[in-house]
Amino acid sequence: MAFDADIERINKYLLSRQAAFDSIMAASRSIIMESGRIITQLHNGDIKNAVKKFGELSSSVEKLKGIDKGFEYYTLQSYQEYAEAAIMLEVKVHDSIPSISKLGVREEAYLFGLMDAVGELKRDVLESLRKDDIEKAESLFAKMNTIYDSTRHIRFAEAILPGFRRKQDTARIQLENAGSEILMFKNASGRLHASQSE
Repeated sequence: MAFDADIERINKYLLSRQAAFDSIMAASRSIIMESGRIITQLHNGDIKNAVKKFGELSSSVEKLKGIDKGFEYYTLQSYQEYAEAAIMLEVKVHDSIPSISKLGVREEAYLFGLMDAVGELKRDVLESLRKDDIEKAESLFAKMNTIYDSTRHIRFAEAILPGFRRKQDTARIQLENAGSEILMFKNASGRLHASQSE
């Protein structure tokens, strides 16, 4: 019967879609994990290996972009994590914030990656203060401020950019906290120098 043939054809089609989805999600999970590892390497000062791993990660991202058509909603997080790792690498190696064209990711992934990078930069600010490197801390803080100020006007409905406002609010709090830590460090250093000169 034609009906039975239709059902069989539909079943085969859905099986192929399921297989594609499983493959895509496995690749996506791998990208998310590798992005996290690269950020950890950057925090630990292992720039050489981070750069090497990022090259491999970029190849994986390009492969995913070639197979995830129709499943973009499910792969957004992997591109977001990749963007975050790329932003952190660019800041660490070139002291700059990369453009979306350089990363080659969707607009949403780039914006979310920027917001998440603010938290990672705050971590580096605190580490720089711990090492008494106020110049480095202020440079990183400036990057945090640039990211937040450049994106603070982006306000869209949840249906358009789900979760972005919450990330903006989190970034603002992290920025304020980092600024307070730098101010406290300067005040403490000033009091120490004053006492030493007496």
